[in-house]
Amino acid sequence: MKEKLTNNLAIKLIALFCAFFVWLAVVNVANPIKVSTREVPVTITNDQVLEQADLAYDVVGKKTATINFKIRTKDDYKVKASDFNAYADLSEMYDVTGAIPIRVEVVNNEELLESTPVVKSPEVIKITTEALQTKAFTLKAYPQGKAADGYEAGEVTMVPSQVTVKGPTSLIGQISSVGIRFNIDGAAADVGGTATPEYFDANGNVLSDLGDSVKTVGGDVSYTMQILKVKEVPLDFDVSGEVADGYRYTGPKTDIKSVSVAGLKTDLASVSTLTIQGPSLNVQGATKNVECEIDLDDYLPSGLTIVGLDSTTINVTLQVEKLIEKTFTVKPEDVTLNGKNSSYSYTVEDTKMEVKVQGLEEDLSSLSAAKMNIRVDVSGMGLGEHTAAAQFQLGDAYKMLSAPAVTVRVSEHGSSSAQTTESTESDRGDTGSQSSSNRESGASSAKENVDAESGNAA
Repeated sequence: MKEKLTNNLAIKLIALFCAFFVWLAVVNVANPIKVSTREVPVTITNDQVLEQADLAYDVVGKKTATINFKIRTKDDYKVKASDFNAYADLSEMYDVTGAIPIRVEVVNNEELLESTPVVKSPEVIKITTEALQTKAFTLKAYPQGKAADGYEAGEVTMVPSQVTVKGPTSLIGQISSVGIRFNIDGAAADVGGTATPEYFDANGNVLSDLGDSVKTVGGDVSYTMQILKVKEVPLDFDVSGEVADGYRYTGPKTDIKSVSVAGLKTDLASVSTLTIQGPSLNVQGATKNVECEIDLDDYLPSGLTIVGLDSTTINVTLQVEKLIEKTFTVKPEDVTLNGKNSSYSYTVEDTKMEVKVQGLEEDLSSLSAAKMNIRVDVSGMGLGEHTAAAQFQLGDAYKMLSAPAVTVRVSEHGSSSAQTTESTESDRGDTGSQSSSNRESGASSAKENVDAESGNAA
């Protein structure tokens, strides 16, 4: 018999299940009272007590309280933490320790409770106080996104333009600016609306962890931002003065050749260039580069703004270079004869012909006698040797300082060298005075031509 009782596992399991069901039946029938708990957040009330004393507070440690109450077993699941209101009244604070007793009241399902709920732990909540600071901030706009292509964000109007922030001194000290964020992505027209002020640190980051102890006096902010048309405008430097003799002003040098200007479409229509002029853009008597610092904003028409630059101040170099002289040797094949008579043969004598030209070193290095387009008019020349002034075609980059006369020999077609020489000698004897007159006339014409070319180049 003893062995049956100790070794029969099946009987034991059956007995255990029977006991459980008996207990469940008793509980359901008797519905006994039990002690239950809930963890309830603690609300601070009467905070105006400290605010009137220009003090702010912060809760130290746990911000919830454990509530005990008696309830029937079958009703326990019906009661939630939200059915209780746990609060600490600042007017009951003990100044020495900063402790405030926690009170609790039932807001729902009070009829299910078998006892008044009591605070089990902690029975008090502790706070620390800090001086309260009120500070005014000028609102800043932080538009998010980028306007449509060809447009740029303009001025923003905010109402109010200034807000007052109130909170603990330590938290107010973290705030560098107060502003609003709003979206302008893809905007091609003015953007407006309302936004809630936010707090930013010195790096422009949002301070999202200041909590409810920091408050902005007033509500949302109304804003309107202009979306302006953008136009690329070249810079035009109006430079005055004359450089010293022997030097030439070769133009301005700057990293910025044009700027993007934003404004109303009507204002932009009349702007094709941005002209920069002033006393600083002067090269009078200069023998070297002149350095200038220009603020482009000073030359903008009203209603327009420069966009896309970190700074509107630019550095400009007015380039001044020294002129040099260079001598070129003219070969007979470099000379073009105009006005030839088909009955004659013309030969440019291979005498030493040199042209002296003044200009910039770089320009002179690319110049040659063949590029000077040297021309001589032979339409009035008869048989014999003639000296004539040549015409030179030089660009504005050059100034001719001196040019030789060109000697041209005119002979009949088919004549031999000896015959030509004899004929030439005869002509010289017969028309000596005429040849002498031609030479003098040619030399005079050459000098006049050089003077004329020099005047044109200057």
